Amino acid sequence: GGGAGLRRPAPHHRRTGARPVPPRRHDHRAAPAGFTLIELIVVMGILSGFLVLLVQLVDTGLRLFQEGELGQALADRSSRAQHVLTAELSALRGSVSGRDRTEPDDRLVVQRLPIGLPPVPERDPTTVQVLRAAVHLPADREVVLRDAVLTMQALAERPDLSPADLDQELERRRRLEPLRGIGNLLLLPWRQERDDALLELRAAWFLPGQRIPLGPERAVDPFAVPVPGSADLPGLVVLQNTVPLLQDLLHVEFLLWSQTTTTWGTAPAADVASGGTSPEPIWDSARGGWLIAPDAGGEWQFDRGPASERDPTDDIQPHAILVRVVVAQPANVAPEGLLARDCDPGDTTLWLLDGDRFPGAGDGGWIKVGDEWMRYGSRDGDGLRSLQRGQRGTKARAHAAGVRVHVGRGVEFVVPVPHARDDWNG
Repeated sequence: GGGAGLRRPAPHHRRTGARPVPPRRHDHRAAPAGFTLIELIVVMGILSGFLVLLVQLVDTGLRLFQEGELGQALADRSSRAQHVLTAELSALRGSVSGRDRTEPDDRLVVQRLPIGLPPVPERDPTTVQVLRAAVHLPADREVVLRDAVLTMQALAERPDLSPADLDQELERRRRLEPLRGIGNLLLLPWRQERDDALLELRAAWFLPGQRIPLGPERAVDPFAVPVPGSADLPGLVVLQNTVPLLQDLLHVEFLLWSQTTTTWGTAPAADVASGGTSPEPIWDSARGGWLIAPDAGGEWQFDRGPASERDPTDDIQPHAILVRVVVAQPANVAPEGLLARDCDPGDTTLWLLDGDRFPGAGDGGWIKVGDEWMRYGSRDGDGLRSLQRGQRGTKARAHAAGVRVHVGRGVEFVVPVPHARDDWNG
């Protein structure tokens, strides 16, 4: 009817010629824009595993580097100890026949005495070897010794000398005292500070017949005293007149090849008695009655008694000296081991905090705890079993948990003695 004349407006696309755009629909099948939780967990797991592996590789590399550095440091110190002791022992002097002299001024004495040379040693004390020997002195060392002796003599006679007058007096005395190239050596281990296990090898050099003061108007020749540590030569005087030659040691020992020795063997000097085919842990080239009792430094099979002391024709000298030295690792690195439990003197098993990191051999070896040497038969996990206590001249003692267990690095070498002399007549 009435609306026939009205027309609907034409669609937009018909007027413009553009195609209609269908309405947007949400497609639930479309992929999300980020990672799923499972994918993140997998990626983090892979990354964590890689980081753990990287940390382990770096830790292993650092540990190997540190062990290499420590091994090289111990090797260097062992080499230095060998060089120093070889130089000192190679300077020993003596007579091949003993008939070219009237006095036994080239004596060699090695005694086993309590460490520290105390005036009253404890029962069954830890002992060390004390070596006194005639040696060849290099010129620079002899000059220092000679000038010190001449200075003391000049000041004792004229205490009021001015420095200029003292120099003139010394020059005058030097012309009357030419260098002879001979002297005496005193060598002995001493406890070092910081750790009872550590030793220092102390040394002193003297001119023949040189005397050291013991007090007002009292002096003594340290090579004329039968037993160092006695009232004639107190341990404190020895300490004051010696200087450290080597430090941070765990062990020092000397074995001397005699006319009856057939093998060096493997036993330490402290566990070998004089006699038989073993090397000698003690010696007295003059055979003058100094080594006839344990308290005097040992009982020596070749000692002839006091009548032989002033007779140089029956002196004997060793063919060679075997030296064994164990150096400790530096104190600033991690300990080789720590005691996990208290260790009593009678225990035969020692427990470590972490036996897997212990550098000692699994089939036995040597350890030092405090000032006691032990030999163990085997390592089983954290335990060192079949302990032999109080080895190498030390005493079995109690040790508290947490104490450091030392292994160290050992070196062994032989120094020949060119003036060796035997006595086949008894």
